[in-house]
Amino acid sequence: MPRGGPGKRRAIRPIRIEGDVAYVPLTRGFTAVIDVDDVPLVEGRNWYAHKGTNTWYGAARIGGQIVLLHRFLMGADNPAGYDHEDRDGLNCRRSNLRAATTAQNGQNSPKRRHNTSGHKGVFTATKGRSWFAQIKSQNRLRYLGSFKTKAEAKAAYDAAAMELHGEFRRT
Repeated sequence: MPRGGPGKRRAIRPIRIEGDVAYVPLTRGFTAVIDVDDVPLVEGRNWYAHKGTNTWYGAARIGGQIVLLHRFLMGADNPAGYDHEDRDGLNCRRSNLRAATTAQNGQNSPKRRHNTSGHKGVFTATKGRSWFAQIKSQNRLRYLGSFKTKAEAKAAYDAAAMELHGEFRRT
């Protein structure tokens, strides 16, 4: 039953179109971006802001289930999932979405919140006297070595990310 009591329906929030981009209003002041060609697929329902692990997503309840906007647009062709290339869960333009496994999606993740080096996969255990690099691949943490400078450790991580993760790498 919709909020507001029996028999009350919420007005559908209008989608704004500017050129080849459409803006889908969500709750909490968020807006999702889709291609104008996808407007007929998403109009007619109110989408809301859904908090993911690292980003916000557009979502709606369809058939009693929460359906994320990007999965709704891309369909069930890839049961593993999809990756937002720019890591913005509200950018649901097809040019930003790509089929990805869970592992590939994780490779596109940002550096950890408590990272002190400023670079993904780079850390120091000796207050800057030595720098270390490591990378996760195939659910294994791989040690890349010890380096005299942070820049050398970052270069080692970047090279390993290119080799192991290809287009899904995030450095």
